[in-house]
Amino acid sequence: MKKILKALAAVCVAALTAISFTACGGETSTDKVSLLGIQDGTVVGLLDVDYYVVAEPVATARANAVGLKFSGDLQQLYGSDNGYPQAVIVAKNELIESNPAFLKAFLEEVEANESWLETAPAQTVIDAVASHLPDGTTSTFNAKNLTSQVIANSGINLVYANEDKERVTSFLAEMAEVEPSSVGEVSDSFFCTSLGTASASSTVSVYAPDGAPALALAKLMAEENTFSQTSVVYNIVSNNINVLSAMVCGENPAADICILPVNAASKLLGSGAKYKMLGTVTNGNLYILSKDGETLTKDNLSLLKGKTVGVINLANVPGITLKIILNKYGIPYETVS
Repeated sequence: MKKILKALAAVCVAALTAISFTACGGETSTDKVSLLGIQDGTVVGLLDVDYYVVAEPVATARANAVGLKFSGDLQQLYGSDNGYPQAVIVAKNELIESNPAFLKAFLEEVEANESWLETAPAQTVIDAVASHLPDGTTSTFNAKNLTSQVIANSGINLVYANEDKERVTSFLAEMAEVEPSSVGEVSDSFFCTSLGTASASSTVSVYAPDGAPALALAKLMAEENTFSQTSVVYNIVSNNINVLSAMVCGENPAADICILPVNAASKLLGSGAKYKMLGTVTNGNLYILSKDGETLTKDNLSLLKGKTVGVINLANVPGITLKIILNKYGIPYETVS
């Protein structure tokens, strides 16, 4: 009997060494990465979370607030020359057809915004975004978290649609492999490949989510640019896919121009029937935070095995992008709750 009990004990010990238990009572396999969906405000001292995946400027805000450190950059881990496209800017077909001269001038200002951000006073940028938020709401940017490094981390760079079609379609295909329901098919007509010279008198409504996409329009909002016969009304809304969807859907969508996550744009507008993509405006602003700040690279990413990674918006771009990267390096993962 004693021999049997010893044998059973040995089996139990072996089984336990293959499993680590999180503080909430779940199980984490030592040969997989455990992905846990978390809310924005919970990136704070979760005992059972080893790493966090967060977008700027939240990444810096949380790191400063609770002493977390930057451990990895998903843009670098993804690789390739230009990384992955994160948010795109779209315009109504009727605006493209009736006032292409305005759109050309507008995009030139969006392109100039990148270098403007490098020298613009932080308070000017903060005020520009805040002045276009709905009443009673506050921006994710403030004097404590909007630094030159945060701006650099936000991946602001306009890449025109005619130059970015292959990269966008390739990334959407990778997203579809991870989560088929997260993307839609995009037709050739979704990509705006040229703009004419015709101009018309009009008022244009522009919508963008708060955060890095808002930074992509900061110069334009700060200067309240006038474009010949066209006036522009800027609206910064919450970074909520339901809010953004409402701006571009329905019989008469409110947004003439809108910034959307690339996968949302493909699902809602991929046919090109109502809107076309003008370009990509943010190119990766997702970062890995940890308590010890050990740097994660493609060569040591396997360190995540047996660890729990808390991901804001696990079902959307942050989580899907992380899964693409883990697949790329052959690192298995599982979703836990």
